[in-house]
Amino acid sequence: MGKYKWGAVSAVLAIGVLAGCSSTPDKGGENAEDASPSASAAASANAAKKDEKTDQRTDGKKGDKAAAGSPDAWKKGTRVGAAGSPCELPVSFDVAKMWQPKGLNAEDGKLLGTFMGHKSARGACEIDAKPAGHIGFLRVWTTDPTKRSPREVLEEFTGEQPKVGKREFSDTKAGDLPAAEVSYTSSNPLKDEPQQERAFAVVTPKGAAIVHLGGFDNTEHKEMLPAYEMAKKSVAPVS
Repeated sequence: MGKYKWGAVSAVLAIGVLAGCSSTPDKGGENAEDASPSASAAASANAAKKDEKTDQRTDGKKGDKAAAGSPDAWKKGTRVGAAGSPCELPVSFDVAKMWQPKGLNAEDGKLLGTFMGHKSARGACEIDAKPAGHIGFLRVWTTDPTKRSPREVLEEFTGEQPKVGKREFSDTKAGDLPAAEVSYTSSNPLKDEPQQERAFAVVTPKGAAIVHLGGFDNTEHKEMLPAYEMAKKSVAPVS
């Protein structure tokens, strides 16, 4: 797992390490039946304490995953894009419930672009999936006003990313707007398999917007796709 932080730009990956519990050997060949009542009571109390600690360590993670898998997880939360929203963009769209959007200023957006290898677009918004129990971001990138088509925008965007595998482009709709979409893989020496990634782009008079979904691994990517699809279906231009 990796972690980076660029000012307001952050991707925090949390790993819980559970400590193992050691067992105490029997003394003098004693078994549970031979042990004194006080010893048996103490053993039961210790076992109860261990169970309680285990529950405390795991309940939070179970709760996150249960919440993420519930019907409420894919209900609409906030909406981003319009003036006064967490992220001001050329378009607006719905964010899945429990996902946390955060706008990036010009400096942080440029730093994110440098870190991710993108020169044609700047980071404008990071929508964090961790509150919904996932490890990943839905990121929005923007450009200055352009005459390029959505597909040309995506071709340049993905072409800048290092170690990209085969790209599959398609024409689509984002809300009622003409859009292009790409599905592709990228390689990372720290991972055993190519990473699945997906993005769509729209072009408006205020510039292009690229909405990208990665994820820590392919399982996380697949589990986060409903939030990506919600964003794509709800896109609308910002006046």
